[in-house]
Amino acid sequence: MKKRLLSAILVIAMAGVMLAGCGSKESSSEDTAAESTEKKEVVKIGIRADMVNQLEAVRDEIEALGYTVEESVFDDSIQPDVALAEGSLDMNWYQHGPYLESFNAENGTDLVMIEPKTFYPLFAMYSNKWDSVEELPDGATIGLCNDATNQARGLNMLQAQGLITLDDSVEVPTMYDVKENPHNFKFIEAEMSVLPQSLGDADAICLAAGHMVNAGLSAEGYLCQSDDNDTYAVGFAVRKEDKDAEWAKEIAEVVQCDDLAEYFKTEKQGTQIPCWE
Repeated sequence: MKKRLLSAILVIAMAGVMLAGCGSKESSSEDTAAESTEKKEVVKIGIRADMVNQLEAVRDEIEALGYTVEESVFDDSIQPDVALAEGSLDMNWYQHGPYLESFNAENGTDLVMIEPKTFYPLFAMYSNKWDSVEELPDGATIGLCNDATNQARGLNMLQAQGLITLDDSVEVPTMYDVKENPHNFKFIEAEMSVLPQSLGDADAICLAAGHMVNAGLSAEGYLCQSDDNDTYAVGFAVRKEDKDAEWAKEIAEVVQCDDLAEYFKTEKQGTQIPCWE
């Protein structure tokens, strides 16, 4: 009799533990959803070192919404995404969609770029020797970026101008995927920030115009520009669970303002084009 009573007590106790466990899981799930949608007081934003002034240009607009901005500044384009994925940032603001997709694929993350996006960086072809694409001679030397995303962008720009034909089976082409090269162009590659130094040697270079300005050169007078600006527009990235969060959408919208447009026009010399204009 005592054994039966003890067994019954154990069964009831185990059932209680299981029910408590289910309640805990449900509560945890509800808490996570609430955290994603609740009003934030502090928003931690990751930026690259070259975008500090950009964030300052819109700090007042963001904080007028009731948020306090805490920025983290990074010297490269990898660590802001690492920090966001690990949870030490709420969002970051420095990259375009193709770069984010590449980071996700290589690192198994699920970061998301939210709408609306902010600006697209002007990507163009520059030359000290020629005034138009038509003037480029046979055998000309063309400088390309050495990173996969921007090298592909330069090559696609050349193809759009009817200068080369790429292997259409390759999603992110390199200079080794040029299928037809009727003008016998020679291609060289360099890191984008130092590519402007090749202007004296190459017939033309293809890069984001901002790096011309960073090198103390004019970003005007380009031979042609890329026609894929929407694809490479820069915006705010968040973790997947925050993609519909009200605070994230509010910030993405409020930075589309006159102060930021003026910053792009003056300090960036028109090399960053507002998406809302």
